[in-house]
Amino acid sequence: MTTNKPKLNEIGTISHITSTNKIIVPSNKTPRIGSLIVNSKNRAIGKISDIFGSTKKPYISIKTNDKFKKAKPGEVVYLSPQNKKRRKRHGRNSKTKKTSR
Repeated sequence: MTTNKPKLNEIGTISHITSTNKIIVPSNKTPRIGSLIVNSKNRAIGKISDIFGSTKKPYISIKTNDKFKKAKPGEVVYLSPQNKKRRKRHGRNSKTKKTSR
């Protein structure tokens, strides 16, 4: 029996944790702000709150969850596979036209 385990995209390795409990990760990729970050066991660590530094090698600041604060420097973090789903746009600038009767 095979299990369909979702593939995790590696973001980088934790370099340090700030005094305000934000995790700093140097990365080769630039994910979206607000994306969920998980550890190797697919447990949520936090969400991306800021991206700074150069465009070739950005640093990612992750705001940690209250539920999970056991991340340590040297640990590899991954982008959650749930982030690939895009939200639908509704409203004025939506590409779908609403029909009125």
